[in-house]
Amino acid sequence: MTTAAPNIAQLPADPSLISLAYHHEHPLQAYEFVDTLEVWTVTARIDADVLAEDMAAYSDMDQDSLDAVQDVAVGRMSFVRVRMFGPDHPFEAMDSYTGDVSRIGEAVLDVATGEWAPEFEAVLGHPVGDLLVMDRVVLEPAWRGAGLGPVLAGTAIRRLSQDCVAVACEPGSADGRELTDAQHREAATKQGRVWERIGFEPFQCGVHILDCHLQRTQDLLAERREEFNAQCRAWQAQHRP
Repeated sequence: MTTAAPNIAQLPADPSLISLAYHHEHPLQAYEFVDTLEVWTVTARIDADVLAEDMAAYSDMDQDSLDAVQDVAVGRMSFVRVRMFGPDHPFEAMDSYTGDVSRIGEAVLDVATGEWAPEFEAVLGHPVGDLLVMDRVVLEPAWRGAGLGPVLAGTAIRRLSQDCVAVACEPGSADGRELTDAQHREAATKQGRVWERIGFEPFQCGVHILDCHLQRTQDLLAERREEFNAQCRAWQAQHRP
């Protein structure tokens, strides 16, 4: 059984119009760690032309107003793929990026050897492949509170996790706010429950992991997509003539 979030009608546009754009850039001349770390930015937005076409079909807006329609930003995500069989030491590559990614590396890797930590390898169904780190998932304020985070993140993970053994994250606030220790723990607990809805499970040291080889991971994403479809129908029922 799926349910739509009660405040879905408050979203500024039809969520069914959202698309995800994936961006990865690297120099042709390789520098340190570029062949080991792949940084991906995923942007969730509604394209201006798509939105204008939708408005033209369901409103009496004039052409000048339609021409003035702009893209609608929904959110942004960042992922880091760690190539375990690249030319560099995986932990050194992660440690060079950010403190957050480095802490995840300390939890899942043997820092000395760059191999999987025994505790991490033991919980994986098939521990051969790369690691994908879900570094940030941030929704624009107008799009928060409707439960869109899991379906957006889960869909991006499905695209980016090919040949990965797992996805790792460190739940917490990602919107730049300064938090006390108590607030950080509260945010981490809350976000941990959110990411459990797409298959993440607590591992250790505050790190949560999603095993890419489990059928449960695919089943949970299918459930989130069903919920999203219900949300779209609920929004349309409120806003369509």
